[in-house]
Amino acid sequence: MKKVFSFILTLLVIISCISITAFAENLSATVYVSVADKGTLVAAQVNVTVTDIDGDGTLTVNDALYAAHEAAYSGGAKAGYNYYTHKNYGLSIGKLWGDTSGNFGYYLNNSSCWSLADTVKNGDYLNAFVYSDSKKYSDKYCFFGSYSVSADSGSDIELILNSAGYDVNWNPVTLPVAGAEITVDGMATGVKTDVNGKATIQISSTGKHIISAVSSTETLVPPVCTVQISGGIFASIISAITSFFSMIINFLLSLFA
Repeated sequence: MKKVFSFILTLLVIISCISITAFAENLSATVYVSVADKGTLVAAQVNVTVTDIDGDGTLTVNDALYAAHEAAYSGGAKAGYNYYTHKNYGLSIGKLWGDTSGNFGYYLNNSSCWSLADTVKNGDYLNAFVYSDSKKYSDKYCFFGSYSVSADSGSDIELILNSAGYDVNWNPVTLPVAGAEITVDGMATGVKTDVNGKATIQISSTGKHIISAVSSTETLVPPVCTVQISGGIFASIISAITSFFSMIINFLLSLFA
């Protein structure tokens, strides 16, 4: 009886190990990663597939940053990113976008992370940056009310720009960013946020664009919002008519083929 029990126990252990290994191998998530280098946006919502590269059995900020460098940094993660274990702070960044200063910050879904070991899941947004101010760390982390928007060509796009801050008791709060100029694909628009952080812009060029913001009075960590501009209702009608006639012509040609 003892031999049978031992056999069953051994079999259960083997099955558990196989299941854990299979789970780890299939562990992955899609995360959107943005990186800023001293106030310059160098990667904007890069769509990456995150896997457990450090082998800790979970998907983390560390895994996502590694994947982003593999996808978007010249030379990949080997050239632009590394991490190490700090005796006091645990898993830490050693190199971010080729910078080894140690002056780094990172936010997950616009909330400050505890460490690189924070877990990520499918659909998360991760923003990492190298501080411009390496002494007082005064760079202001800011973000738009939406990660992405869709609009017709020339229509109004309303944006709200906020920043992450703290109250008198050091509790995290969200504050409006006033006087920041909106940029589209790195170009200034001349449109600035009001006292409530609001701004309205129009974009005529169809396709995907990157909206961000800069300030002449303070250092901002560049916020990121992607916008998809369509041709509007008239363009849709023309496209539908063109498709219809193309279908008719192809049908007629097939009759005489």
